[in-house]
Amino acid sequence: MHDKQDRNKLKLFRYMRTRGEAPVLQVMEDLDMSRYIVLSTTQQLAIDIEMITGMTDGILIEGGSDVRFSVPATVLDWESLGLHYLMTSIRGRMVHELFHEQVTSWEEFAFDVDVSVPKMYKERAQVAEDLAREGIRISRDYKLVGNEEHIRLFKFEMLTYYNGRRDSPFPLDVQEQAREVVNEIIVPECGTLRETQLVGLRHLYAIWWSRFRQRHFVSTGFTNRFLKPTAELSDRSRRLIHLLMERMSDTPDLPVETAASEARFIILTMHTLGLFPPEQMMTDVTDSVIQYWHHFERALKESYYCLFMLRADQVDIRSVTRVLEPEILRFFVFPYVGEEDYEYMTNVADIAPEYPLAYEFSKDVMRHFSEFTGVPARDLDNFMLPDLIATVMGYPNFYRAIPAVNITIDFSGHHGIEEVMAMSLNGLPGYKIQINHVLSEYTDILVTDAPQPKDEPYTALIWRGIGTPGQMTELLQEINRVKMKKFNAWRDNNKHK
Repeated sequence: MHDKQDRNKLKLFRYMRTRGEAPVLQVMEDLDMSRYIVLSTTQQLAIDIEMITGMTDGILIEGGSDVRFSVPATVLDWESLGLHYLMTSIRGRMVHELFHEQVTSWEEFAFDVDVSVPKMYKERAQVAEDLAREGIRISRDYKLVGNEEHIRLFKFEMLTYYNGRRDSPFPLDVQEQAREVVNEIIVPECGTLRETQLVGLRHLYAIWWSRFRQRHFVSTGFTNRFLKPTAELSDRSRRLIHLLMERMSDTPDLPVETAASEARFIILTMHTLGLFPPEQMMTDVTDSVIQYWHHFERALKESYYCLFMLRADQVDIRSVTRVLEPEILRFFVFPYVGEEDYEYMTNVADIAPEYPLAYEFSKDVMRHFSEFTGVPARDLDNFMLPDLIATVMGYPNFYRAIPAVNITIDFSGHHGIEEVMAMSLNGLPGYKIQINHVLSEYTDILVTDAPQPKDEPYTALIWRGIGTPGQMTELLQEINRVKMKKFNAWRDNNKHK
């Protein structure tokens, strides 16, 4: 829902957040922008940052050749900036007012947002095109109609993905009602929940109530594709359905079947958020959902054998799948489709060089999963790739057979420095590292405070102390270089066995 200018500003904001300073030419190359676009986007972003935070030098061009960024994450994060653009843009305002059924005429809306009527109609056409991909239409009487499930989930995504401040756009009475229902019905059944989960549930209830009282109801068939009949659901799910239906019992002229369908949809949405134990999810979902999970397991196995030429451990395969089951379900309940440019929304390009094996493995998993399900790999990448990379990095057994990078840490008598460095490196996810303190023929990288002779078979890094952030980055880059060199040699050697 962001226009091209806002996408460029968000893309630049995320890029500079991770770098702090970069030559304009480097920004042009990395973000695939012309010099004019980089300079104009920087100027526009600087104005926005000053308006939001009061900082006059949050981002600027120095000497015409470098971009410098100095906005602390505690002052402005990417999600908050994205929400600001969403809520102040014509498209964002239009979707918001259509959802809450506040539009009475397009001409008045154009006046309210201070744009010309032709400009407003152009933006409306783009919004209509975006919504149509989700099966949603704008009716003649200024309402969102069509796929009711996607209308609610679309709004939920807007409030959770972009809403860094977790603001609620709903009236105070709806916010209080949402808080009350979550605390009285959901929390007793789900136990201790994180604050982000509680906020998400309040948004979920407020969205449901707003549409429900406007007499917009979900279809029975949609939820039935993913959830078994109510009688076959877990005890917890049946209790929640009963309690939610009780909350609807005083709604005039509401058929019991409609109330049940509404309650079941809430349970389905909670499953997509991972709020229930895996055992309950396995009990509740249909065979078609379980088949998606089996396809994912098969993709993991195929990709593991392709990359490592080994059979993956079934326990690890099952563990990774279990972590991602709610996300896989969420994709098929509300898939991302049709979008061409997600680069401004994700930092996958930053992850790939730092975790090359996890990245290559995860990309191949998405490719196989696409083949097994018929879903475009691009859509799966956009939705799942960063989470899959992170999940894989959390399972060291995935790297059990590949050669380790041997790092010797030798700071003579400074044993405290050696210990801190060893602790830092051993805690890195996605790396297979062997640390010792004696230089040997197996040493790949030596980190020391003593000068070293040239032309040694290992890489020597000379540090005066624990190491600066820049030195740590250099070390990680060297670890990745050695890791991939040893991995490729190991793989080539195994190919011929």
